[in-house]
Amino acid sequence: MEETPTATNFNINDLNENSKNVNATIKVIEIGETKDIPSRFGDKRVCEVKVADASGSILLSLWDDQIGKIAVGDTLSIQNGYISIVRNSMRLNIGKYGKMLLSEEPLTEVNTENNVSDRHVDQPERPRRTGYGGGGSSGGSSGGSGGYGSMYGSGGGGGGFRRSGYGGGSSGGGGGSGGGRRDSRGGDKRGGRGRR
Repeated sequence: MEETPTATNFNINDLNENSKNVNATIKVIEIGETKDIPSRFGDKRVCEVKVADASGSILLSLWDDQIGKIAVGDTLSIQNGYISIVRNSMRLNIGKYGKMLLSEEPLTEVNTENNVSDRHVDQPERPRRTGYGGGGSSGGSSGGSGGYGSMYGSGGGGGGFRRSGYGGGSSGGGGGSGGGRRDSRGGDKRGGRGRR
């Protein structure tokens, strides 16, 4: 790894969930196990590394080709890092626009007691999708699922995955034995205006 002079630095204790463009000089205290993380773009590998400076410590997330390039005791210069939140806990990341370089000056004084990754960070809740049906309230009047019946399984009562737009609708269809897959808009509307 090439060496670089230290930049204008953040202290670890001053980092928060919104910190970006983080330049920091940190010392590697402990290297965790590498884990495989499945994603829709293929498996990724992540390794969490405990790093510290004189103000505190934090977990640094290393991904894929960043892993295996540092050792315990190394002093690193992080350039253009950012904070992410993992399970309500802060992580320092380097990202594709950041750099992790060996620092010219080793850090001798570190504070491992003040671990800012131990601070609980509230994450904004994402709106949940309700999916299909689920409540049983749009079923047939006699406990069935009405109209088109249950999309999956037999037409008996219960939540399940149901669509109420087909057949009998919400006012019942006699226990899941309603009409076929009929368009609820009422038939084919083409042809009502004649051809031009």
